[in-house]
Amino acid sequence: MDEPRDGTAPQAWHSYRCPVCGHTDEARLSGASEGRVSCTHCSTHLEVIATSPDRDAAAVKVASRWRRTG
Repeated sequence: MDEPRDGTAPQAWHSYRCPVCGHTDEARLSGASEGRVSCTHCSTHLEVIATSPDRDAAAVKVASRWRRTG
C-alpha cells in the first residue's frame, strides 16, 4: 500500500471483475476500503469493497444507486 506524505489516507489498487460484462479492471481505493466506479467496458456503476488491505482482489456489486462523489 502506498503511504502518502501529505497526511491523506493511504491508497491501494484492487482488481475486480464486472458482474455484468465480466471485464476485469482495477480500482484505486483510499482509506475507507470502498468506492464507486464505472466499468470501463460497459459503463455499469459498481460498488467496490476491499475485503482486506493485504489482498489485491476486491468484492464488487452493481451499485444500487449511483451518486457522484467529487
